[in-house]
Amino acid sequence: MGKKIVLAGLLGGVLVFIVSGIVHSTKLGEVGIRAMPNENLVLNEMHNSLHEPGFYIFPAPNLTPMSKEQKQEEEARYLAKFKQGPTGVLMYKPGGEDLNFGKLLAVQFVIGLVAAFIAAWILGVTARATSFGTRVAIVVLIGIFAEIYINFPYWNWYGFPMNYTIGHLVGGVVAWFGAGLGMAAVTKPPVTP
Repeated sequence: MGKKIVLAGLLGGVLVFIVSGIVHSTKLGEVGIRAMPNENLVLNEMHNSLHEPGFYIFPAPNLTPMSKEQKQEEEARYLAKFKQGPTGVLMYKPGGEDLNFGKLLAVQFVIGLVAAFIAAWILGVTARATSFGTRVAIVVLIGIFAEIYINFPYWNWYGFPMNYTIGHLVGGVVAWFGAGLGMAAVTKPPVTP
C-alpha cells in the first residue's frame, strides 16, 4: 500500500493543482475581489506612511504593556474607533518587486502536494474498509474541512466578503473532488483471493 499512497499523493497534488488553476481562471476565482478606487492616491499615502512589510490591521489596538486601568481605557478607545470605522486588514510590501509567477505557482503546487499526501495517507489506512465513493468523499470532506477552518475565520474576524469566502469553499470542493477521483482509484484495496 505504501507505493499506492505515494502515487495517490503525487496524482492528487497534480490534480488539485490543475483543477484549482482551472477554477481560479473562471469568474469563481474573482468572486469578492474588487479594484481599489483612487488607487494612486491610496498607494501614495501608503508609500509615505508604511515603511515595513507586514500584516496590518486597522484600527490597530495598542499592543504596548500597560496597567489594568490603561488597558480598560485603551479598550474603550479601540472599540470607539472600530465602531467609527473604517476597519480592515492589509498585507503590505512597501517596495516594488518583479512578480515571479513561476515561483508562486511552484509554491502553490508544493502546498497542494503536501495536502494531497496527507489525504493519501488517510485513504491508504482506510482503503480496506472503504468503497471508491467513500474514498472520494473522504478527500472532499478533508478539502471542505480545510476551507472552512481557514477561510471562515477570515470572514469572521477580518471581514473578508462572504461571497469571496463561499467562492473559495466552492473552488476547494471542486478541486478536491477532482483530486479525490484520481486518489480514490489509486488507493483501491488489493483484491483478496
